[in-house]
Amino acid sequence: MKKILLVLTLATALLQISCSEDLISNSTATNSADVYVAGQKDNQACYWKNNQPVFLDSNGFTGPTANKIIVSNNDVYVLGIGIGATTTALENVPMFWKNGVLTNLKAALSTDEEQVMTITDMEVIGSDVYFVGYTKKPIITFDDYTLAYWKNGVKTTVRNYGHYVQNLPKIKIQNNSVYITASANGSLTINGYYANSVFNEIPNSIINGLTTNGSDMFAFGVLNNAGYYKNINTNAETSLPAPINGITKMQFATDMYVTNGSNTIYKNGISFDNSQPELGGIIDFKIQNSGAYKITQVAVGDGYTSHLVVNGVEAMHINDSEGTFMSVFVVQN
Repeated sequence: MKKILLVLTLATALLQISCSEDLISNSTATNSADVYVAGQKDNQACYWKNNQPVFLDSNGFTGPTANKIIVSNNDVYVLGIGIGATTTALENVPMFWKNGVLTNLKAALSTDEEQVMTITDMEVIGSDVYFVGYTKKPIITFDDYTLAYWKNGVKTTVRNYGHYVQNLPKIKIQNNSVYITASANGSLTINGYYANSVFNEIPNSIINGLTTNGSDMFAFGVLNNAGYYKNINTNAETSLPAPINGITKMQFATDMYVTNGSNTIYKNGISFDNSQPELGGIIDFKIQNSGAYKITQVAVGDGYTSHLVVNGVEAMHINDSEGTFMSVFVVQN
């Protein structure tokens, strides 16, 4: 437990840098869309809707950060993390807000037999909410971690690793099937995926996520130092030529859009949006109605600055001494 708490505490420390803003409004760049950005401001979890911050109740947890935001049927879903105190130590607490109402996922999803250690991803389909993460059995002599997902609070066990696990699985739903990225042995590198709890390894790969295109599900990442994606439904595999030496984010919006974490979004393998290269690497992006929305982070001294760039125009930015952006979601008006 100490190992995973240390890893998560370090990760949280990187994410929870507070957030005051230096905003640049540009109403014409939103392409008639509502733009939501999740992050942290002034040591509070928050999200911005069209550049206006909305603060989220933390119930006393330290340094809460909103890491992912999804809007579905006019409801706003946010996944985050904070730090809470137990009788003996500090622990990371996965947090969830629906329309601003907080749920402590550690308390809500743990049982007497298994304690939730971390929630690593969230998916919303209609009004159904899915979480994926790890639980740990209260065994003192060794770490016994289990990969699981929850649909509306109901748990499904995917795999018992029987030891400490340190990677960060992603979840995606398609046609009532549940897909989860995972590693073959619980190591840091994720090299496969579960399809309805059946594991499929992709040897020598690093799988960074999942995305959909119509009825098809895709896993994407790196294979043999090249950008790689696999159509899970057909088993067709594709490697992309340089400079796309890996895929960190991928989206289909009629065409295929990817980034390798640089400042560039590629459309069907061709540079599509490389505006303002001084704004650093892409953390997240969305393509909506031909508009490009991206969060970038650029190193500044020992820290960084987060930027929201919409159609090549900076919409707002935040210095890491006061804030961070982590996730973007776009709703077309």
